Amino acid sequence: MKKILSILAIVVLFGSCDKGFEDINVNPTKPTQLDPATKLTYIQLYTGGSNYVAYLFWNVIHLMQNIQHLNNTSYVSFLYKEGNTHWFFEEQFRTTVKNIVDLEAQLESSNSPTAAADLAIARIQKVLIFSRLTDLYGDIPYSEAGKGFLEGIRFPKYDKQSDIYADMLQTLEEAATVLNTAGPNSYGSADLLYGGDNMKWKKFANSLMLRLAMRMVKVDNASAQAWAAKAISGGVMESNADIAYTQYENSPNDGGPNVNPLTKCFTSRASTQVKISKTLMDFLKDRNDPRTSVLCSTVDGNTDFALQEGQDINNASRGEANSKPNINIFGGSGVVIYDAPFFFQTYAEVEFMLAEAAERWGLAGGDVEAHYNAGVTAAMDYLSMYGHGVGITSTQINDYLTANPFDSNQALKMINEQYWVATFGNGLETFSNWKRSGYPELVAADVAATLTGGEIPRRLVYPASEKLNNPDNVELAIQQQGGDGLLTRMWWDKE
Repeated sequence: MKKILSILAIVVLFGSCDKGFEDINVNPTKPTQLDPATKLTYIQLYTGGSNYVAYLFWNVIHLMQNIQHLNNTSYVSFLYKEGNTHWFFEEQFRTTVKNIVDLEAQLESSNSPTAAADLAIARIQKVLIFSRLTDLYGDIPYSEAGKGFLEGIRFPKYDKQSDIYADMLQTLEEAATVLNTAGPNSYGSADLLYGGDNMKWKKFANSLMLRLAMRMVKVDNASAQAWAAKAISGGVMESNADIAYTQYENSPNDGGPNVNPLTKCFTSRASTQVKISKTLMDFLKDRNDPRTSVLCSTVDGNTDFALQEGQDINNASRGEANSKPNINIFGGSGVVIYDAPFFFQTYAEVEFMLAEAAERWGLAGGDVEAHYNAGVTAAMDYLSMYGHGVGITSTQINDYLTANPFDSNQALKMINEQYWVATFGNGLETFSNWKRSGYPELVAADVAATLTGGEIPRRLVYPASEKLNNPDNVELAIQQQGGDGLLTRMWWDKE
């Protein structure tokens, strides 16, 4: 990975130094483009996030606290403030967006026998990138994004989220169709998500389609149902072997994207700051959930169930540090897990969405409870992928389901509460599904009374850099979206 990133750095450096020397600097024996596989590796690494300080602010301090997976004792006042919400937008447009757009353009003009499959996979990755951005900010640059070099568009327009969603869904459908019949792709091991496996990418495309479909239930139920049905019939994830994730390296001195940024966030502030929220801890312990000891440990590394205690969101005290749990799966137990994987979408999430589709529309065979149980099972089982002895046995899972049986009268509540637990670490997805479903029912921290009128934010605001560099388009976006505040509701989040 490091070699690949070094190559890219060199290309960027020298790519800006050839003005006026086009003819004499062209070496006919060397390629004028990087190999698509090299580009894909870079894009996938940066999709997960590279700068841990940026990650600390947008994911840990804002999102994971807003949905009350965590309580950061030093940063509770940041919860409902508009500052520091710019990090994700600026990082992703600077790294993944411009590179995925460039890769797409390269493959569109390629005569390679693998170009069709390569392009389909690149477009699925592109949807993953843009879906995360629009779900966090609403209307964003999309159709003109990343085209500064390719087409000279320095000030891209902001597309409406409804238009972005329509295009992303169509893109996923077309990509899945191509992969169903396409020959091999060229990525191989350079593909950090699936190792160049077309069929896994096809399942991922349909699973992402299902996610986007479920996002729309409040704003367009009919379209949500139609796209959910299409995704399910096309074939979604079928086991934890289909999970879309990036496996990081065990490189403690790496300052770039090769190490899981969550590890750096949690371990650098473990002893006094980042704690499991009391909201999540109470949910787990009230149900005797075996994930309690897997997710949590005391400062000295003790994972005993009885010793775990959550930090109340309104308690900013750092007192009694040893009684407050650290994030065990990222190094809270003393073994710093730099190579912890980052999960973009899991099979557990898919099963919970299938359960909801069955409950809402009778899809996915109509067996809500079976999909719910499969989701809980998968959510507990996939934690073993963190390694380092982390794991939950099948006996523990069965005992949990027996003691906490599915209640059809509370189907949507139970499904989405489990979704909330299952997406721990992926604050963006947890935040988005909480907004969409309304579960779990969260109460804002006390500081919200003076900062956001007592409400939990619904989005992040546009960066000041955009308002400075692209003011006309940002202003149009603010007008068409109805504002640019933390409480501004985006298209699919309308009440």
